[in-house]
Amino acid sequence: MSRQRRLRVVGSRWWRTLWHTVGFPEHAVSWREQLVATVTAALGIAMVAWLTSTWIGNGRPNVHALWLMASIGASAVLVFGVPHSTLAQPWAVISGQSLSALAGTVAHVLGGGVVAAAAAVALAVIVMHSCRCVHPPGGATALSAVLAVSTAGPPGWSYVLSPVLLNAALVVVAGVVLNAPFRWRRYPVVLAYHQAAVAAGAQLGHEAPFTPRQLRAALDEVEAVVDVSDEELLAIYQALRRQQEQDALTADHLRIDGCYSNGQAGESWAVLQIIDAIEPGVRRAQFIVKTVAGRGRGEVRTIGQEELLGWGRYPVVPDGAVWHRVEPGPS
Repeated sequence: MSRQRRLRVVGSRWWRTLWHTVGFPEHAVSWREQLVATVTAALGIAMVAWLTSTWIGNGRPNVHALWLMASIGASAVLVFGVPHSTLAQPWAVISGQSLSALAGTVAHVLGGGVVAAAAAVALAVIVMHSCRCVHPPGGATALSAVLAVSTAGPPGWSYVLSPVLLNAALVVVAGVVLNAPFRWRRYPVVLAYHQAAVAAGAQLGHEAPFTPRQLRAALDEVEAVVDVSDEELLAIYQALRRQQEQDALTADHLRIDGCYSNGQAGESWAVLQIIDAIEPGVRRAQFIVKTVAGRGRGEVRTIGQEELLGWGRYPVVPDGAVWHRVEPGPS
């Protein structure tokens, strides 16, 4: 490899590492999705503003009393920008906003200073976590209750009902209505992924690859807030399985010294390395392989090509302390 090419490779890796470190997404939604999100967000906020002003104006729109919270704009980004996010579901929006408003109203007794601001946001976070309704805009709602102390005076308890609960409920209604025409982004997420009952005599769909209990146990194991709904996680898993089937290992992918994983989990996982080939040009070619990782490590044996292709799932290479999966490609 020439020096110039090596510099390009090193530079490319450096940029990839930098983008990965700062959390820059490696994929983006389509222009169609971006356009739909933009239009529905605009219509949604307009709908919430009009209905809220009408409510406060006793049946007549009052442009001078819109009573919109600034944080409802952030809620709209979630409901219309990422409608299938766990942070954007009705329970998260309505309960997260309302409980955060309650937390801010409680914390405002400490005044409008630093202590009150910190207490409001902290209380909102613990309450939302405890009630499983984490909704980031709730932090701004709680903080608004404290900031009101130094501007318009302490908010009353009615602040929780109006504008907070009113705004949150209306943005959820707007999300349901405006996302309904688009089958792939219907809101809430259960409407997009749950199919109608199977008609009599129709073929049943595939079973789920994991049970709800297993999913809960897996999420508890990683101990992190995963911003993907159960339905989306299942859809992603099934899509990955289809991609794996399309990228199945073939004879063209096999090469001497290549390593291949069986893709299994736990104690069944193993990696074989092709040491040599016996009659590689014939249909029933055989290979001498060594188990270099996992179950049966150190074992050397002879295996037929068809058996190896049936056992292996994809090529792997050692990468530090772990094996790194690589895209299958002809030698």
